[in-house]
Amino acid sequence: MQNAKMQLKRKELFASREFVAQYDYVKDDLGAGYEPEQTTFKVWAPTAEKVTLNLYSSDFDENSMEKEESDLKQSILMNQEERGVWSTQVSGDLDGVYYTYSVQVEGISKETADPYARACGVNGKRSMVVDMKRTEPAGWEQDKRPEKINEHPVIYELHIKDFSSDVHSGIKQEWRGKYLAFTQNDTSYDNEGKIPTCLEYLKALGITYVHLLPTFDYGSVDESNPQKDQFNWGYDPVNYNVPEGSYATNASDGHVRIKEFKEMVMALHKAGIGVIMDVVFNHTYNLDVPLQKTVPDYYYRIDEEGNYSNGSECGNDTASERIMFRRYMADSVCYWAKNYHIDGFRFDLMGLHDVETMNYLRERLNELPDGEKILMYGEPWAAGKTSMEENAVPALAKNIHMLDSGIAMFCDKIRDGIKGDVFKLYERGYVNGNAKEVLKFKEDICSGVCAWCNEHEKEIHPKAPSQIINYVSAHDNLTLWDKLVISVKDSADYKQKYSDLIQMNKMAAGIVFTSLGIPFFQAGEEFARTKGGNENSYNLPSSINQLDWKRTEEYKELMEYYRYMIALRKDLPLVERLDADAVSGITFLDTEDAVIGFMMEENNTSKKWKKALVFYNPYDEEKMASLPTEKWYLLTDGVRKMNMDKSESIEKSVCLKPRSVTVMATFD
Repeated sequence: MQNAKMQLKRKELFASREFVAQYDYVKDDLGAGYEPEQTTFKVWAPTAEKVTLNLYSSDFDENSMEKEESDLKQSILMNQEERGVWSTQVSGDLDGVYYTYSVQVEGISKETADPYARACGVNGKRSMVVDMKRTEPAGWEQDKRPEKINEHPVIYELHIKDFSSDVHSGIKQEWRGKYLAFTQNDTSYDNEGKIPTCLEYLKALGITYVHLLPTFDYGSVDESNPQKDQFNWGYDPVNYNVPEGSYATNASDGHVRIKEFKEMVMALHKAGIGVIMDVVFNHTYNLDVPLQKTVPDYYYRIDEEGNYSNGSECGNDTASERIMFRRYMADSVCYWAKNYHIDGFRFDLMGLHDVETMNYLRERLNELPDGEKILMYGEPWAAGKTSMEENAVPALAKNIHMLDSGIAMFCDKIRDGIKGDVFKLYERGYVNGNAKEVLKFKEDICSGVCAWCNEHEKEIHPKAPSQIINYVSAHDNLTLWDKLVISVKDSADYKQKYSDLIQMNKMAAGIVFTSLGIPFFQAGEEFARTKGGNENSYNLPSSINQLDWKRTEEYKELMEYYRYMIALRKDLPLVERLDADAVSGITFLDTEDAVIGFMMEENNTSKKWKKALVFYNPYDEEKMASLPTEKWYLLTDGVRKMNMDKSESIEKSVCLKPRSVTVMATFD
């Protein structure tokens, strides 16, 4: 009860106009400002009574933290300045020196890492002063975003460890599961030169962005024990502005993780692929983290009873509506964009953030050189109820129209419409349902084709297709293959190769790639990735989570279909347009039952095809469809992929194969 009263008192203080006016700090110089001659340390701690800087000779001594400080080099009492900032300067070249702050609040002193740290030691316990120039790989200054990838966005969601942990991946052993796996070229299955893997595979697939699951320093993996088989998705933030150490070859040296992260980015950029960071600002690993230790309860939401709000279902919710955390979030994404050349950001549980904050982040990114080309998207939902203050409006799907058109959301309606509700394992959707089931999803699929910008859509109102991420699977919930198996087959044998499910998988992908909006898919979806039916593999071994590169050959027909559809999308009219007027070029045809047919027409375009015709047949039998009067050229019947130049021509009518996406086009 005493804690609840104290937390309510702090909540009242932080929400007061007087506090905001007195302590809003607008400069971006917090943290350790390194120069060869001296380093300036600044930390925002407005409720502190005393702050001490501690300099250490090592990254972390398990026996010294808050105990016998055997490797403590120096402690310096910091100066209290205006607007809640404490600072001090230390002479000399401090590159590589580790440090912490001891922050005293209400008579209690706690030692903490720097919330504004740019480098740290093992497990993020101590921050590190860093000369960022020392972390630049050769050629870093010339590294830049691949040209025009934002005009052809196809996003591939990938976990760093999943990417290369397979012993058959062709990656050298010491680089498996690490940043450097992305830098190894010419890899193949068992290095036999037959089945491309890792970066070679990504280049051949044709995706334009890799979305990396959390790569900032997170708390759920012990970096001090790299030999132990550990795995986590990484949604457990500790140090927001430092790369995760378990993906580096040496987590103890703060320089190494930074340099190797940059080498990964450079390698992907050289391959023509942009890099998207999955950022998790909605909660922290726990309350034993730098943000809480520095300014207790400022960064977190407190409910009316004085308890920590838990809309994240992770034990705490951060308070994006508070000005200094809003600024912290913006400073962070801009820091990654400028210093690590990041090309996009995906926001975990974006529905826990407020609209004003998300729009502010977009504005700040736009101010960077070519910043408007940096992608922004997130989950427009929360895991539970949260306690926003100041009448803040949450960035939920129903409020998408209040967000900048350069902020997109995952569309769960198209996800669940295509293959059934992710929370109902046996529920089926448009591609895997029976004749009765598929009909009820027709309207949602049609809305999905229009990126939910059609006038009939009542629930969500995006400003343009740029605000919609179309997908059928991601790291959460069942993989697409596992969902198809469990919802269609009487007994779930995930290792069995089912020809009917392969066709359903093709159809699901075909819908995503022929709809307006930004296509996104989980790594391995294109070769029937399975996790054995596990729907929440966040901390399971790599044996469950890793990509099985042999499946790219076993399911080559499916993989090649994805590759073809990615390439075909670039040649089709209209479908890649992200502006609000794009939907006006779509005309739906009169079709029977649950069959969907539509025409996409764009005259003023450099695309190969000026007009395209698409049909979806969700039935497990052939259907006939009438065609407009032009001569059409078949590009895919949903089973075969054709020559993208003029292939067989069709007039008057077409036979639609079972569970298929048929695409035709004409020059006329």
